[in-house]
Amino acid sequence: MSKFIIYEYNKQNKDLIVAELESKGYGFISVPLTDNITIKTEDYPKAKNGLLIDISMVVSDDERAILYSRLVENMMDYILQDHLEKFLYIIVNRRYTYTVNDLFGYRIGKVKSLESYFNVSIPENTNIVDIKDKLFEDIMTSIRYELVGHSKYKDMLEEELRKFRVFNKLGYQPVFSTLIMGNSGIGKTELARILHRNLSPTEPFIKINFGNYSDQNALSSLIGSPRGYVGSSKGELSDKLANSKSNVILIDEFEKSNKPVQNFFLQLLEDGIFTDSLGRDYDLNKYMIIFTANVLRDKVTKKFSPELISRFNLVYSFSTLNLEEKEEYVRKRLEKIRKDVKEKLNIDFEDTVIQNILDFDYKKYENMRDINSQLMKRISDELYPMLYEKK
Repeated sequence: MSKFIIYEYNKQNKDLIVAELESKGYGFISVPLTDNITIKTEDYPKAKNGLLIDISMVVSDDERAILYSRLVENMMDYILQDHLEKFLYIIVNRRYTYTVNDLFGYRIGKVKSLESYFNVSIPENTNIVDIKDKLFEDIMTSIRYELVGHSKYKDMLEEELRKFRVFNKLGYQPVFSTLIMGNSGIGKTELARILHRNLSPTEPFIKINFGNYSDQNALSSLIGSPRGYVGSSKGELSDKLANSKSNVILIDEFEKSNKPVQNFFLQLLEDGIFTDSLGRDYDLNKYMIIFTANVLRDKVTKKFSPELISRFNLVYSFSTLNLEEKEEYVRKRLEKIRKDVKEKLNIDFEDTVIQNILDFDYKKYENMRDINSQLMKRISDELYPMLYEKK
């Protein structure tokens, strides 16, 4: 029996792959969920040099893959029998390669990288370790400006990140991690968003919120359940890592995680790698993981073991913003929204409008989300009539 070649790709690269190969005379189709499918090359006149057939949809979960396995084998037979290997290519999202190998391993001779085989130029991802010192300084400036308050934490963070840039290159520290504690709505998640915007603005943001997890199955929800177990075979962390090149991970409401999950992160912060339930390895070298917890500092040892706490590079408790910091937050937030309104809607607020927007007692709020909600309501009240009149 002739062996077949499968070409795997990273999902986050697909737009680049399609754009570049279409310009070179290749076409793309996705196999739909149907039993009746025929591939007629004459139906794709723009695909002068080849047609890439994406089977990701039909192998995206175990049951579906088994159901449509015969369809995929028929395509393999058709391509081999008619000697179309240099015109028809079966491709698959890399996250499903394990499933394809599991089902068709006896038919597959090789699995090749689609990006490498077709010499597609994929830009390298940016991480905090490899960037030039000038960009690092710019990012720290952004953090100091955009993250309102918490000046002592920002000083400590810069020192720890400088150490990480050195010791990661020496092989001593694969991952940078920080645990930020404090009440809800005081800016704990903002650091991760600032880092992501500066390093990987076009990539999906990687966020895991343990407030959405059930305690019993939390680890399976995170990295997947083993084959044969009832429930999903893929985990949220594995899934998001496969679909984003961002090197920043936000772990939110970490105080709601259970012991198995905390042990998982204990090992991950030590080694920088983990294996999911399907045996796929993930290397998080040069990643930054920001953990947040809605607990006060004196309660932290009741939620996390001393061993885990010692693994974090920086542990800090955020306090509520003071009156001056609240004023700074409102000013910067309004400044950002005003800029967006001008650029995207071609509307600029007059000074009287700005005064009307700011005419509320934001200092009485403890939660920045409440301040932001009131600010956006007041902006909407002023902006809506302008948009209506403009229409």
